Amino acid sequence: MDLREEKQALRRLLKEQRAALSAEHTCQWDNAIAQNVINSQWFAKADTLFAYISVGREVDTASIIAAAHQLNKQVAVPRCGEKGSMSFYIIDGLDDLTDGKYGIPEPADHCLPAAATSHSLCLVPALAFDQNGFRIGYGGGYYDRFLAEFPGKSLGLVRSAFLLERIPAERHDLPVDGVVTEQFI
Repeated sequence: MDLREEKQALRRLLKEQRAALSAEHTCQWDNAIAQNVINSQWFAKADTLFAYISVGREVDTASIIAAAHQLNKQVAVPRCGEKGSMSFYIIDGLDDLTDGKYGIPEPADHCLPAAATSHSLCLVPALAFDQNGFRIGYGGGYYDRFLAEFPGKSLGLVRSAFLLERIPAERHDLPVDGVVTEQFI
């Protein structure tokens, strides 16, 4: 089995495992993950939060986004473009979202582009992360391409059951700077 086949098989397994989680437990874990992010120095130092809008069984980011807005931090969320590109736009609230590509809410057309700096923090979704910060996502490579140019820090959000010892990584795969679970950063 080559590396791509190995990653596809792992994606299928992780999606099945994630679908089997109870809503009660995921809610508790996601609240703890959010508190770990909000209480972190990474979040405290960030002037702009680059966050994903969680869908399905992804780690919920709504309370992290709300906390950033309450602290007058800029919040930017992604809009998917052509050929796997992704750009972030500033939102003032969830009312600034519209239906987007792949059924993921995206910033409306009136939202302004976000400028990333060394003081920006990007929250990164995944099916799983490993202890070195490598991730297995959905296979589109959007975050790998984005993080290659991102000057700030990146945090992967994952429930501890999906923090693996090792994830097969290709040359273009980029690790995040830190991983946050319900137990630790």
